[in-house]
Amino acid sequence: MPRKRESGAQRRARPRSGGPPEGKRRLVQRLIIPRESGKGFVVRKGQFLRVIAIDGQQVCDFNAFNLKRPEEAFWAGGTRSLEGTHLTVGGQLWSKPPWTRVMFTIVADTVKQRPGHKGFRSHDLLFSRCNPRLYEKRGMPGHANCHDNLARGIRPFKLPETAVHDAFNIFMKTCALPNGTQVYTDPDAKKGDYMELRAEMDCLVSLSACPGRSSGPRTRRLGVEIYDA
Repeated sequence: MPRKRESGAQRRARPRSGGPPEGKRRLVQRLIIPRESGKGFVVRKGQFLRVIAIDGQQVCDFNAFNLKRPEEAFWAGGTRSLEGTHLTVGGQLWSKPPWTRVMFTIVADTVKQRPGHKGFRSHDLLFSRCNPRLYEKRGMPGHANCHDNLARGIRPFKLPETAVHDAFNIFMKTCALPNGTQVYTDPDAKKGDYMELRAEMDCLVSLSACPGRSSGPRTRRLGVEIYDA
């Protein structure tokens, strides 16, 4: 059953980091996601996935699938309903129905958010992934995009492009205006900032270093580290 919802004050009062101390863990894998590209990899239950802004501001689009049964995938809309529009330490990522299970729990978030008068916050669940059709509509055919990057990440695991789903947008800073319009601004993430998530099941993860303007005035690489507890 979904856990009891916290108030906004309780959520803001959470500690900003968690999980085992660095010295108690073993680095299993380290990856670099080139700018405007994507990559897929496996994270086992109980492992810790760290997504790092190694060069500074950069949005990361996150997709996840149950490794043994990939039709159970991350559910952006349901996670938004259960956890809120922006996630930080203690937030959980849920799989789509009929499973509706926790796939990841956020255990660390080093981003220091700049105050803003419109309610902008980091780590977004409002926006959908950018894709080829959207760029065509904007007069930019052939533009690199998160949909293609995420599809590239899952292709070696024999999953089709149609398996790509709406993402958890790590580091993306967004808000919804009173008229319902969704807007973004440059990320707060600085060089070396990271979000860390604990896997609650064996997962296939695909990440995209978003090529869009939401990543800031220029696009950059992302770092990935996977740890055993």
